Amino acid sequence: MKITHQTPYSEYTLAGPRTLYGVERMGHVKTRIMVQNYLDLAAFKEGSIPEDAIRSVEVEAIVDTGATFLCLPAYCIEELGLHPGDRQRVQTANGFVARTLYGVAQITLFGRSVQMSVMETDDETPPLIGVLVLEALDLVVDPRRERLIPNPDYGGQWTVHAF
Repeated sequence: MKITHQTPYSEYTLAGPRTLYGVERMGHVKTRIMVQNYLDLAAFKEGSIPEDAIRSVEVEAIVDTGATFLCLPAYCIEELGLHPGDRQRVQTANGFVARTLYGVAQITLFGRSVQMSVMETDDETPPLIGVLVLEALDLVVDPRRERLIPNPDYGGQWTVHAF
């Protein structure tokens, strides 16, 4: 069963039943995220390309506080036209693998944007929003309401730490 909710902050989906073996369980927090090729955005701002030439994808992603980067399947990275960078040793639920970082992407969520590298995943893994994105955009997971929200410590105002 798939239940979709609309909140003031985001739409998220609970995957699976609310109870399992009579025990209430938490669902997965999912949200839509816009990812754009940052070099295309810069070229547009310089007047080198038209706005409709900016490569972008909008995907539903799982908020995963165990992931570090925004993780996208290879087909999304190809559509964005991102350039490969370093390969990293990555620990996954299935053991250690080598993954490539691609860059640079502009990631937009809740009207907040940040530029950073994106990590590839296999095509069977859904897009994952990792902690670097959450930290950079000052977003937190509200586990009681199973949603992603602007950090309430600052009244929901986007605040970046510089210490």
